[in-house]
Amino acid sequence: MKKILQYLIVIIFVSSSFDIFFNLDLGGFNVRTCYLASFLFAFIYFVSFKDALKFKFIGFLCFAIWFVFPVIFVGNTQFLNRNIGYLMWMIFNLIMCYAIFKYAQLVEYEKLIRLYILSFFVLALVGIVQFLLSLFGVHVFITMWWRINLIPRINAFSYEPSYYATYLMIGFTFLYYSWKRKILYFSERFQILILLSIISAIFLSTSRMGIVFMIGIISIDFFVMLAKTIVSLRISRINLIVSVTILSCLFGTISYIFSNEKLMKQYLAGTGLQSTASHSTDTRIRQMTNVWLIFVDSPIKGVSLGGIAPAIARYYGDNTPDQKKAKEYEGLNIFLEVLAASGIFGFVFFMGWLIFFFKVNVGMSKLLKVNNLEKEAGILTCLKYALIVELLLLIFSQNILRPYLWILIGVTNALYFKFKSQLLSGNEEGSILKIQKSE
Repeated sequence: MKKILQYLIVIIFVSSSFDIFFNLDLGGFNVRTCYLASFLFAFIYFVSFKDALKFKFIGFLCFAIWFVFPVIFVGNTQFLNRNIGYLMWMIFNLIMCYAIFKYAQLVEYEKLIRLYILSFFVLALVGIVQFLLSLFGVHVFITMWWRINLIPRINAFSYEPSYYATYLMIGFTFLYYSWKRKILYFSERFQILILLSIISAIFLSTSRMGIVFMIGIISIDFFVMLAKTIVSLRISRINLIVSVTILSCLFGTISYIFSNEKLMKQYLAGTGLQSTASHSTDTRIRQMTNVWLIFVDSPIKGVSLGGIAPAIARYYGDNTPDQKKAKEYEGLNIFLEVLAASGIFGFVFFMGWLIFFFKVNVGMSKLLKVNNLEKEAGILTCLKYALIVELLLLIFSQNILRPYLWILIGVTNALYFKFKSQLLSGNEEGSILKIQKSE
């Protein structure tokens, strides 16, 4: 039974970024493989285990209160089916969190993390193979090109390259900070291979946002390391060598692009930089502005999670008769979308939950470190960084309901309670409680 549950967790992890492959289309809604696997996991667990109803979720009360607001406002739209569908989408994500939480109770935490990391490795390899096949004229699921039918922008099974890069950035951030803390889940060589594969896939996607965030993370970390070196006069040689190597490759590639005027204009197209067209930037700004206008029009009563696109369409005089038409009016910026969906009071509870989520993560990391569980503390910290980066990326694309965001939240939640149980079951329970009180 445990083996079957493991296979389902693997499917959940691997298929979380699937947008154009192996999903069901029901009335214009995409029922994803990861959700089907989650339902099956929950069903099997309920049948097989007595503790099936026991589920812990960080800040559940605050989260539940927030979710009441989109439910209450579900009828505030001319497209009710879409609102209901989006509420179900949120529930599906919570079922995924449940599946991850329950699986974490059955296995050692290292196994959960290894499966999670390997899912990014698999999808990175899929993208790289996709690129190599295209060079030989075999184009599989390619949605965008550098040069039509010649050089693709890889997207694996995502809608487009930017979605793919946004997904991979979770794996990159988590593995990069794990490597910086010398936390190994596999052999050192294999773990570096996974990290380099993810970096390569993000570059081959040519997602500007993904590349900028990746370079920003490495650059900031590099200069922080140099500052600490100046103060302490000590530095890790391997950290220095790898950081310099990665940065040299990244900046070398960028220098090459900007030294070629044709490549530079092609890469900057849509940004408005270097006299290029600004359609991409303008579109993002317009989408964010549209969401803000919907909120301003009704700051107390939200339009629910699926009502944003129909509300924008109505603002422009379109009644959005179907799901496909509604997608033409999608908003942008996950925080503005939550604001417009749940109103100002609902938004306060959402932000309260999110802040609490980070707060307890930091608090547990400190407790673990004090109790000589450095690796566990480091893992929670790396997951925290991955979540911060993902939330920042989602400000510029997609929405709050993306499955891989909630899988990251689910993994963090599961390991938080796993580590908490590990602490409380140890011999130092008294000192732990003392530390908690002092905080």
